[in-house]
Amino acid sequence: MTHDADLRDRLKTVHTYAATPFTDDLLQLDLPGFERNLEFLVEHGMKVIAVGGGTGEIETLTVDDLETLVGTALRTVDGRALVIACLPANLGEAIELLGRYERLGVEICLGMPPLIRSKIPADLSGTWNYFNELGRATGLPLMPYNTQGWPAEFVVELAEIEAIIGVKDPCFLPHEFFRAIRMLGDRFVWIGNKKHDPGVAQLRYQMGMEGFTSGQGNFWPEPELAIHAAGVEGDWDRIIEIQQRVAVLEQLRLAHDDAAMVKAGMDLVGLAGGKVRPPRVDAPEEAREAFREALAAAECPLI
Repeated sequence: MTHDADLRDRLKTVHTYAATPFTDDLLQLDLPGFERNLEFLVEHGMKVIAVGGGTGEIETLTVDDLETLVGTALRTVDGRALVIACLPANLGEAIELLGRYERLGVEICLGMPPLIRSKIPADLSGTWNYFNELGRATGLPLMPYNTQGWPAEFVVELAEIEAIIGVKDPCFLPHEFFRAIRMLGDRFVWIGNKKHDPGVAQLRYQMGMEGFTSGQGNFWPEPELAIHAAGVEGDWDRIIEIQQRVAVLEQLRLAHDDAAMVKAGMDLVGLAGGKVRPPRVDAPEEAREAFREALAAAECPLI
């Protein structure tokens, strides 16, 4: 499999992980609201939108939900941004979705890592086998999501799977991320985490990070896009300045359920955020008010 160089280049930017809006009773997808949210992202410059990821509450979504969301995103975005379709951490469901995604015209999938009774497998060869089976089942490029703290040597082993085009790494172990980049170079596209608090995006771009994932982009894309532009240009002082400005937003998100706070931010700027599905818990009113005040203090023009 030869991965399209253009696809690799398009991945090197901010990846917004779209929230999933539900109806008030939480039983159905709010598709009109989802479409409106997607239009907001495209209009504000987002070029990569991941659908059905962690921020999108993938653990509460059915296979049919995921197919519907991805199909809706592809029709709404209509080529104006790259849609990454996410796969649940279940081999049977993931393979079923790969076939559906191919028929929809998806270009790339992100794979959530498999767990054993909600725990990281003690033997990572099982995780390798999981992604190898996904690669054997599809012609689509894949990006594993490293929520398991993989050592660099394991990422090198993943490079043996031809279908894998890049890695999404939340940088729980940033030194391992750096080691993997040094060991593999441009074999993968390297998508990391910007970590507004304490503010280390400039260090990760220096490591070789080529883009990062964003929940905040759902309600305020401009600072995220500006950080990436500064990272490409090597303007480290500009990155530090922006991250200091928005760090309090990340602090508030980490103090509560992340998806709930992202949705609170979306509500504040007039988008379709709404409630989270259980077992997540909606942000309390005092947290939502603190978030509104923080957005105002950061001079967010959208509220």
